[in-house]
Amino acid sequence: MTVIVQPPVGIDGEMPSIPHLNGQTPSIPHLNGESLKTKGYAVNGTSAVNGTSTVNGSGSSPATAHTNGDATDPFSLNQQYAYTSRKLKVITIGAGFSGLILAHKFQHRFPEMQDIIENTIYEARSDIGGTWLVNNYPGVQCDVPAHIYAFPFDPNPDWDRFYASGQDIQAYIKRTVKKWNLDRDIQLNTSVTSAVWQDEQAQWKVTVEHEGKSREEYCDILISGQGVLVKEAWPKVSGLKDFKGHVTHSACWDHNYDYSNKRIAVIGNGSSGIQIVPQMAKLPGTEVMNFVRGPAWVFYRAPPSAHLGRETADPNPQFTEEEKERFRDPEYHHQYRKGIITRTNKSFSLFIKGENNKKVMEVATKQMSEKLKHDPRLCEILIPKWELGCRRITPGPGYLESFTKPNCDITNSPITHISENAVHTADGKTYECDVVICATGFDVSYRPRFPLIGKKGVNLAERWAEDPESYLSVAAPDFPNYWMMTGPNSLGGHGSLVESLNWTGDYFVKWIKKIATEDIKYIEPKKEVVHSLVKYADEIHKTLVWTGACASWYKRGRVDGRVTALFGGSAQLFNRLIRDIRAEDFNIVYNTANNFRFMGNGFTEFEADPNADLAWYVEKAEELKVTSTTK
Repeated sequence: MTVIVQPPVGIDGEMPSIPHLNGQTPSIPHLNGESLKTKGYAVNGTSAVNGTSTVNGSGSSPATAHTNGDATDPFSLNQQYAYTSRKLKVITIGAGFSGLILAHKFQHRFPEMQDIIENTIYEARSDIGGTWLVNNYPGVQCDVPAHIYAFPFDPNPDWDRFYASGQDIQAYIKRTVKKWNLDRDIQLNTSVTSAVWQDEQAQWKVTVEHEGKSREEYCDILISGQGVLVKEAWPKVSGLKDFKGHVTHSACWDHNYDYSNKRIAVIGNGSSGIQIVPQMAKLPGTEVMNFVRGPAWVFYRAPPSAHLGRETADPNPQFTEEEKERFRDPEYHHQYRKGIITRTNKSFSLFIKGENNKKVMEVATKQMSEKLKHDPRLCEILIPKWELGCRRITPGPGYLESFTKPNCDITNSPITHISENAVHTADGKTYECDVVICATGFDVSYRPRFPLIGKKGVNLAERWAEDPESYLSVAAPDFPNYWMMTGPNSLGGHGSLVESLNWTGDYFVKWIKKIATEDIKYIEPKKEVVHSLVKYADEIHKTLVWTGACASWYKRGRVDGRVTALFGGSAQLFNRLIRDIRAEDFNIVYNTANNFRFMGNGFTEFEADPNADLAWYVEKAEELKVTSTTK
């Protein structure tokens, strides 16, 4: 938006001719009922939107100018109001929880963003939902209580069970998106195939593909909302391709196949394997063998009864109609959700190495032993000796109990190879089967699955080939104006991930506003800052169970590796760190040599409103409160 007013220079003591001070209202587009988005006001002769908007059509063009006001001489007077924003083009990758929470921020939580950005969300798949679209295997459910695993701006009072099924979560996502019109800026079936930083234009050149055709789009801000639990990881087992029976993966389940009356091999005992095994075991005529590399904690940190306020033996109880009715009272529901999160945050102490963790290990061992009917072989295979929480703790309703049934068994002997009709293990045994289910998780390397090229040709996948390092999980050095949801060392093991996505979205908005209104070309975290942060966080991690004696995806499948997945500290600390911008941690590059060009003509747009309260900063007198220190 360009607004020209007389410079505030008085002659012979006269009041300078500034429209709003002379009782006039200056011609400011949005004050006159005109929309900045529809008018497309120019800045230095270029479109404020930095290129044409497309819907799966031809691509946009890079901007030719990128500053507020005439910058031929950066110290000549800028005739715009101070803090006048320029329009920024934002591209968000992914339409799961991350991308959708951002869509709500941009459209509703911060409505002023409508005049600051143009956001496009590219989703490679045919529908929204991300993780919950991809993971639709039998028994899939969230292991976080349903009432805190929801959009913070529109929590669901009508969950059916304490832990929501994947189908219920996906239905809730779609229902909420429709209600809030969050799919307004989404382009489905459109995948990002590369993103390359253009230093001269200070933009990202993003190549997208739709229906086999590629095009180039340009943006000022690139946000990755892809998540980490999306791209399936197949087991590296010799002969898997030679198997003549049915092969499927938990992240791309074949629903057209009839799994009943089959001999089924399930590889893996992470969250998906723990949920799939009991579902296969209860089908008619099945024989199920679970192949695992090691044990896993299958344990209820806080049983549902602790949150429900009523006793129940059901590991995943249904909510009663009376409870749902109470949840429909927003204030009651708010307090209920706060209660769950309070107890979750308090229980974080069990992740500290030491006596507290050992005591809870004893409780978990007892609970698991009882479910395994104290069978010595099963207890030896399934109950860990390493710290509780070293790998993700999974409630796993029915998993342990399945191995006490005659049609379900388990082995921890390593798989040597798979032949045409069987799985072969190192102890010399052969397990003939009709189905192989790979419940082997996801690619959790954090490496982009397309070329993401930053400054000076730095490839993020190559930089993160060993250990990914980030600034508070949201940014990386040499990748200007690039933001990540749930990057390395995020809050993936601290309770409800969705809450941290909410905080991260607020953080992004603060930076985008600052870039748009302060004439900033780009920002990036300083390398030395990220190095110090990671180094110190590693020391904190040494006090936490995630650095324990297990092999975990938190450590990229290693026993002694760095914890690259989880934040080193509590959720409260993460919130405090990301609540405000620590500008000192960033390289901030401005559009001109004048870092204060955004001061404009010396006046703010706020002053142009004749009804504005220009004395808003006058404080009321305080009343002295007498305390022991003031007596």
